[in-house]
Amino acid sequence: MRDASSISRNGKIAELQRRQSVAASLRETLAVLNTNLPLEKLLNHIVNQACPLLNADAAAIYHLQMNGILTIQGLVGLSNEYIKYGNIPLGKMATGNAALTKKPIFILNTKELLEEPGIAQDLVIAVEKLSNEFSSLLSVPIEIREENYGSLTLYYRNQHSVTEEEISLAKDFSIQAALAIDNARMRMQIQQDAVTEERNRLARELHDSVTQNLFSANLIADTLPILMKRNPQKAEEGLDELRLLTRGALSEMRSLLLELRPHALEDTPLEDLLRQLAETASGRLRKPVMLNIQGQAFLPAEIRLTFYRIAQEALNNIIKHAEAETIEISLSIIPDSIDGTCRKALLLIKDDGCGFREMPDSAIHLGFNIMKERAQSVRANLEINSKINLGTTIQLSWNADIKEEHVSG
Repeated sequence: MRDASSISRNGKIAELQRRQSVAASLRETLAVLNTNLPLEKLLNHIVNQACPLLNADAAAIYHLQMNGILTIQGLVGLSNEYIKYGNIPLGKMATGNAALTKKPIFILNTKELLEEPGIAQDLVIAVEKLSNEFSSLLSVPIEIREENYGSLTLYYRNQHSVTEEEISLAKDFSIQAALAIDNARMRMQIQQDAVTEERNRLARELHDSVTQNLFSANLIADTLPILMKRNPQKAEEGLDELRLLTRGALSEMRSLLLELRPHALEDTPLEDLLRQLAETASGRLRKPVMLNIQGQAFLPAEIRLTFYRIAQEALNNIIKHAEAETIEISLSIIPDSIDGTCRKALLLIKDDGCGFREMPDSAIHLGFNIMKERAQSVRANLEINSKINLGTTIQLSWNADIKEEHVSG
């Protein structure tokens, strides 16, 4: 027969192990909260962790809806029959009372819930099914930034007298549920903000380029019949300008559609992307943009996209600031003699515009800084040379054989 000291020591060891288990579970749950798992999976993880630590046989997280009804959002151990009737009005049963009063509610004998006055028939059915499966329950409120979100309810098959420590631990799990919900809301808001920003950007692009091009094209088309009679040569020039505008608008629309489908953008050959950029720039400037492509080989998607983005930024700067008469784009690709993949790629963009002085901190150079960062990200070399009234040359080169490359400007 063991002595009292041995029993006491074993009890302390068991209690220490239990506390370690609780701490490990809470740490694990906090780690999960920092992932991008869907909210439903996060809440199900929380109730699955809470049950064994709180000696419960089932658990559910209830969300208070706008109509004052609490509905199950995460659960473990509850039967489909109970879930079917499990919507609980605010202020009814332990779950509804906990949400209303923002205090823990404990029910030792669930059959007592049948005596609650003013409960609807479908709720009576739910309580009957509940009391047939579980004898006791504990419900604690879930609050998010003082918002009454709902409740965390724990169910016990046998009558169970909860301790203050169990109530405190249940509150910890309700706090974790609140964190999970709050984090999910923030992620959703960030995603919505990103979508809104992208829509606004596309709207600006449509207004600044496509809409303006089509408006100008419409004006030219309206005047062409008159010009054809009065000045055929001017009409020919108008037709050329109309052709540039419509091609530019079409290319701009194609580019915007590609932006809406990133995978399509990544899969499009670089030659086609540059051709679209050249036609778009030509439409905006109403001047031809020369494009020369030499060689053909497979470029990695990351390199292809970087070349496209840098060319896009360079042409945008030329359109906005250069006042150029001529623009030339040249792409030279040297394939590997063994497998046909790209060994070297060189992109040149030249204009005869106004040029600029070296002013690294000025706002006009922000686009150039972004271009340099893009080049650095794929170990490419970017050189930007410009002289006042003598134009600008942008040279981007990538060598598959070079692991580290510098970026200059």
